Amino acid sequence: MTQPPRAGLPRGVLLGLSVLVAVLLVAAAVLTGLRLTHRSNGASGLSSAEQAALSAARQQTINLQTYRLKSFDADFAAALAGLTPAKATQWQANKATLKTRLTQLKQDAGATVSGAGLVSFDGRSAVIVVASDTLRVDAAGKSSTAAQNRSQVTMRLIDGKWLMDDLQSVSVS
Repeated sequence: MTQPPRAGLPRGVLLGLSVLVAVLLVAAAVLTGLRLTHRSNGASGLSSAEQAALSAARQQTINLQTYRLKSFDADFAAALAGLTPAKATQWQANKATLKTRLTQLKQDAGATVSGAGLVSFDGRSAVIVVASDTLRVDAAGKSSTAAQNRSQVTMRLIDGKWLMDDLQSVSVS
């Protein structure tokens, strides 16, 4: 009696394919693990100029939201230093109201940036989206999140320094 011929691939080819699939699965698992454990600020693959604009936008977003009662004038000056002249003039108009409000609440204000990404860049200006949290800190040092902010920031390169020229709230819905 003769056996009918088997349909399919030879045993050696099946073994080779099985080994290849196993190697690919191990490689995928290793790469996934590296990706999940690698901390990134969202700026991988950016040029040094793009990175500088992104870093300046992150810092200026923090500066615009961080004011301590004990060092209010210095904190406000730091915020102004990161703005273009036109934006600094606009922001200056908020100083008295902001200080009065913080004094009434007996709170400091702070901020953290959870993420930022470059939208566009032309060498002299950059548009960046920034996710930040505004924090309120009471006299006992207890902090609470007052707002979760999503902003579109326009940065301009002026005299070798990246300065914030515009800040717009962005809806996340």
